[in-house]
Formats: sequence, structure tokens, C-alpha cells
Amino acid sequence: MWIFKAEGNPSSILPAEGESGFRMGGFDFPHPIPVLSIFRGRMSVRSGLVFLIASLLADTAPALAAGFLIRENSTAAVGMTYAGTGSLAEGAETVFANPAGMTELSRDELEAGATLIIPDTRFRGSATAFGGAVSGTDGGNAGPLAGFPSLYGSFGLTDDLKAGIAVTIPFGNATDYGTGWVGRYLATKTMALSYDINPNLAWKLSDDISIGAGFSAQYLKLDVTSAIAQSIIFGVPAPDAFNRFVAHDWGFGFNLGALVKVGEASRVGLTYRSGVDHDIEGSLNFTGASPLLGLMSGPAHARVKLPASMGASFTSDIDPELTVSADVQFTHWSVFRDIVVQSANPPVDYRQNYRDSWMFAAGARYRLGPQWTVRGGLAWDETPVMSRFRTVNLPDTDRFLLGMGSSYQLTDAVILSAAYAHSIAFARPTMDISANNTDPVTHAVVLHGHYDVNVDILSLSLRYQY
Repeated sequence: MWIFKAEGNPSSILPAEGESGFRMGGFDFPHPIPVLSIFRGRMSVRSGLVFLIASLLADTAPALAAGFLIRENSTAAVGMTYAGTGSLAEGAETVFANPAGMTELSRDELEAGATLIIPDTRFRGSATAFGGAVSGTDGGNAGPLAGFPSLYGSFGLTDDLKAGIAVTIPFGNATDYGTGWVGRYLATKTMALSYDINPNLAWKLSDDISIGAGFSAQYLKLDVTSAIAQSIIFGVPAPDAFNRFVAHDWGFGFNLGALVKVGEASRVGLTYRSGVDHDIEGSLNFTGASPLLGLMSGPAHARVKLPASMGASFTSDIDPELTVSADVQFTHWSVFRDIVVQSANPPVDYRQNYRDSWMFAAGARYRLGPQWTVRGGLAWDETPVMSRFRTVNLPDTDRFLLGMGSSYQLTDAVILSAAYAHSIAFARPTMDISANNTDPVTHAVVLHGHYDVNVDILSLSLRYQY
């Protein structure tokens, strides 16, 4: 739902009732531009074009987990589809997953990892304007390859006090349809990336209970682009103009964790990670735009609320070889609702209307011998995107995840791990019933169709114990 905050006279460039022409930018036009009649009594062309900025910002993020949350920051977690992330406490990656788990590590550790995301995001459909077909391609595979690192360290300060640091990418997205696809007036390219630096402390209160807490410094950058249909606005053949919004910010948050042993062989982990508010600042630039549109390139800013999350995790060692785990994770996505973009152009509200979401996972780890460990898992990940508000920047849907992985003890101090996971969309995300399937500038271009979405994930890490 679009909520426009109008300034000035929204109909100043429109012809009066009964007139056949209009005046704009000092020019007298003998015939009205067809699309301008859409805006009568609602907004100016300049105001309508600014709607596009908010649509770009609001969806800067698809999606390794449901929404644009990234859980793939641990190779072991990828292999078990995130089952036991808050209770396994088997390596330095627990610094981020549950800092209380550091008290279970018998040695200091360093861990470096890298994950490769191989998405296949393809639009199947078309676009129309005033009943006629919009020319363009289907955008091909709009999901470019994405790789990102992670780094963890856990260090003993005393027998009962541990310190650790995690450097991860907790949120991210990339889509690129190209400038010639049929939905270019909704978006052409989106990039969102966050970096999180997260120092933590853990304290062993007793043999059975440990707690942990940390502080996060989080950087967020957005870079998004879309086209402007000048031929529709002016009613004559004209090249597309383009709109690019780039902004960034540092924000801060915190996290808490607890680990409780239940009997001799089981443990329960509870975790909480706060949301982070970002006041992103940057620029809004227009290229190829007619001066008649009155658009102004220059500074721009907006506020983005990233969600809090919490989880409950259970792990049980069935015997010395077999360990089973389960996780339930909740993400407070409902804070991601309205984005207001401010610039020299009129401000705009864009309503994303995300909903809170859940993830359920179960997995197991089996020690084949002193050197080899194998693991596997199954998860269901609920999307926060509602079908009525789905966008081309994030054509997300509920998904199943299948994972498997292994670890090999290279030396007494070095462990190499690898994992693979596959994401299976629960349904084909459709744009047909979305309120965001119409371009936000002219309201004339309508996108029809659905997406085929699949994701493969490869992860590799190296642990050093000393």
C-alpha cells in the first residue's frame, strides 16, 4: 500500500477539466499526456516518481533464509540445517549462535569459514500497460552468485570466564534482472549487505548453567536501481530513465544466551538477538530523466528496522557416536513495515507489511571414527513476505531445507569441515495477487506471472584449536 505525503498543489501540471492541453515546466502542450489523467487529484508526476525510491529500499534483500536473514554463517550449521545451533557448542561458531556455549570448549579456538550461495531465481510471465504488452526479456536468472566469509574466535580468560568475537554477515540480498526485463519499472537491480562485529563474554555459573552476552556493531549498505517509463509518462516514444538509491549506516545491538545441561547427556540453549535500527544516509540519483519531470538528484536518507530474533535449541548425545539436535527460531519481522525515504523530492511511505516468521529444524551428527564426523538435517523456514505484498526484489516463499556435511580432523589442532544444503520452495511465488505488481510511478505497468526459486548452498570452514 502506497501512502503519499503530498506537498504543494498535486494537480498543478494537469489540465483543468474541459481543457485539451496542459502546461509543464514552462512549456505549453496541445494534448494531455495519457498517463497524467491517472494522477488527477492525487499526485504530480514528480511525486509519483518518488514512489519508486521506497519500493527499491523496502525490498533490499532476498534471501538465504526466509526473508533476507542470513543463517549460513557456520559450516556445521549448514550441514544440519541449523538444528542445534544454540545448544551443540562444538566450535568457535557458538560465539555468534549462543555465546554461553563457549564455556563448553576445552581449548581456545579460531575458525574461518566461507559460504557460496548459488540461487536460481527466474520470472515466468509478462507485463502490460493499458492492456498492451510491455516489451522486454524475462530477466533470466536474477539471482547472482554470492559468497561471504565468517570469522570466529573463542578465548579462555579464567576457568569459568570466556571471551569471543564473531564477524559475520547477518543480512544480505542480491538480485539483477538487467535493464531490459519486462519488470524493469518495478526494479532492475538490488544489493543489500550487512556486516556485524560481535564481541561476547560467557560465564559458567555452575557445572550445569552458563550464560553469555554480547554487543554488536552492524554496518548496512543498500544499492538499488529501477527504470522510469518516460514513454508512458509523455505518451510518445522516449528512452527509459533510471533511478539509483545508495545509502549506508552503522547501527548497534546486543545478544544474550544461556546453556543449561539436562542430565548427563542433554542440553538446552536459549538465545536472543536484538533488532538494529539503521538511519541510512546516501544519495538518490536520476540518469536520463527529462527535466520536465522535475526530479532532483542529491542527498537522501531513510530509516530501516532490522528484526530481533530468539531461539530455543535442544541437543542430546544418544551415545558417544550419535548426537541429535532440534531448533525453533522466531524472527520479529513485523517491525519491517513502513520505509520513509526523504530527499529533495517529496517524501514517500512504502508499506512492506512483513509478518513474524518461524523456523523449525531437526538434525543429527555421527562420529565415524577418531577423524571423520558426518551430519545431516531437515528444516522448514517460513517466509515473512505475505503474498499480498510480495515484490520483485524479494520473490520469497516458505521453503524446505535439506542439508548434509562432514568434518575431518587433519591434525590434533586442525579440523576441516564442508557442507551442502538445498532449498526447496514450498510453492511458486506469484505476483498476480500482490499489491506491489504495479509500477509505482505511472501505475500503468502491471506484472503478471510467478517465480521458480531454488537455492544451493556450499560451505567450507577451518578450525584451529590451541
